[in-house]
Amino acid sequence: MRVCKLWLKARLLRVRELWVRVFRSYDESDLLAALHEVGVVRGDALMLHSAFGRAHGFRGSIEQLTDVFIDAVGQEGHLLMVSLPYRSSSFAYLSKLKVFDVRKTPSMMGLVSEMFRLRPDVLRSLHPTHPVLVRGRRAEAFIEGHPDCLHPCGPGSPFDKLAQANGLVVFFNVAFDTYTFFHYLEHMVSPHLPFSLYTEQTFDVPVVDRAGHPRTVKTHVFAPDAIRRRRFDVFEAALRRRGLIRQTRLGASRIQSVRVQDTIACVSEMASRGEFFYDTEDLATPSRRAAGESASGR
Repeated sequence: MRVCKLWLKARLLRVRELWVRVFRSYDESDLLAALHEVGVVRGDALMLHSAFGRAHGFRGSIEQLTDVFIDAVGQEGHLLMVSLPYRSSSFAYLSKLKVFDVRKTPSMMGLVSEMFRLRPDVLRSLHPTHPVLVRGRRAEAFIEGHPDCLHPCGPGSPFDKLAQANGLVVFFNVAFDTYTFFHYLEHMVSPHLPFSLYTEQTFDVPVVDRAGHPRTVKTHVFAPDAIRRRRFDVFEAALRRRGLIRQTRLGASRIQSVRVQDTIACVSEMASRGEFFYDTEDLATPSRRAAGESASGR
C-alpha cells in the first residue's frame, strides 16, 4: 500500500509539472517584468527569499533565475540572500557547532541560496548564526563588521545596512513568514518587551574567515522562550491591512515584496500603541505553545 501511494504521488507530481510546463511556464523576460511590477527598481538593495522547482514554471536554471534578479537591480544595485547554516534555531545550532567556516559551511536556505553562495562574485558575512550573502559594488560595506555584532540582526549587521538603504525584500514562491528582516524589527522593540529577546549568556563561536584564518565571534542568540512567544501572523496582518505587501502571480509562481522601511514604520506605530507581535500571556497551555512555535524559530 505504501509503495502504491508513493508511486501515485510521484505520478501526480510529474503530471502537474508537465501541465505547468505547457500551460503556466514563463521565461526570464516575463520574470523581469513581474519584478518591476512588485516594485523592484535599478539600484535597489534586494534581499531574496526563494524556492526553486519545476512546478513553479520558470523555464531556466537556478543560475538564470538569479541572473534575472541581478539584472533587475542593475550595476549599481545589490542582491542579498540569507545563508543560515541550519534549519532549527540558532540556540540549538550553536549548542552543537564545532566551527563555522565562512568559505565552506553550506547554506541551508535552499538551492538558490546555496548556489548563490558558490558564485565567485558573492561575499558572505562572517557570522555563525545569520550570515548574509551579497553581490554588488558595495558588497564589502554590507558585510563589514558583522562578526563584531553581539546581536546578529541588530545594529551594524547587514540587516541594519539593508534598512539604511531602504532595501526591498522579495519572496519568490515562499511564504511571507520567511522574512528574516523580522529579527531586526524584534531587536527594535526588545527594550519594551516584558521578557528577554536574547539569551542572557553570549556564545563564543569558533569561525574561519575568508582568508582561512581562525577567530572567535561572540554573539547572543534568540531565547527559546521568546521564539515560542512570536506571533508572526499579527505582524503580517498589520502589514496587509496597510497595503504594504505587493504581490503578483506569474505562471505557477507567486511573488511578493515589501520595503523594509515600511515595515519599520509599521512596527514603530504598533509599538507606540503598546502593540507587539508576541504572546505576552502564559504559554503553559498546549494551544498557546503551538501558536508560538509556528513562527520562525531562528
